[in-house]
Amino acid sequence: MAVHFRVESADVIRALGNLRDNDAPIVTAYALTKTGQDIKAAEIDSMKSVFDRPTKFTLNALYLKPATKTDLVAEVYFKDGFGSLPAWRYLGPQVEGGARVHKSHELRLIRAGLMQAEEFAVPGSGIKLDGFGNVPGSTITRILSQLGAAEQKAGYQANATGSKRSRAKKKKAGTYFVLRPGAGGRADRNVAPGIYFRDGARGMVPAIMFVRAPRYQKRFPFYETARATFDQKLVARAREGWQRFVGDKLKVAA
Repeated sequence: MAVHFRVESADVIRALGNLRDNDAPIVTAYALTKTGQDIKAAEIDSMKSVFDRPTKFTLNALYLKPATKTDLVAEVYFKDGFGSLPAWRYLGPQVEGGARVHKSHELRLIRAGLMQAEEFAVPGSGIKLDGFGNVPGSTITRILSQLGAAEQKAGYQANATGSKRSRAKKKKAGTYFVLRPGAGGRADRNVAPGIYFRDGARGMVPAIMFVRAPRYQKRFPFYETARATFDQKLVARAREGWQRFVGDKLKVAA
């Protein structure tokens, strides 16, 4: 799903009024494209303001389709294909509020039967986060591998096995395991469901916790930012286009 913000040529033509027919499409396309660039820049500034240390991955989530003289519509929208997760799927709840969708590693845990379909994975108190406050991808890969929930591709098996080499890696790096209340054995009936980490020095610590669907309040004013920037910049950009494509020609003719 992508959200488009469209600006139409009629606004520019009404603002300038006396454009000649052959100049109007060029000036309008310029004004729309430049305004789209302004909107995209303003949205990125907004993300930097409302999100805590947004990654380059997030800041690069928007795409600008420029206007042309034969297609007088400029669009600023979320990229449809954005790695394994389209940008709108994880930024949409920040724009409109509501529950977030499962991330790719959560889907793997669900498919492996380790996490319930209505649960979501959040960092536990015992896991080290990166500079952006996220669980590093290498850590996610190691956890999924040990739990047998990693991707399986033709000619490649990412899950840990019972081989001597695999056992040696676990012994050196520690072990991840899923624990739920009332699971039997040494599990405490009041333990919080999730993935725990055990090594000889630190004992057992919570790494990834399983929680019910988190709901987000609207934080990212995407539509409001676009509208305010459009209203502020469009006429000025149209005047720039007029001077660039029409005004200079009039000077030469004179």
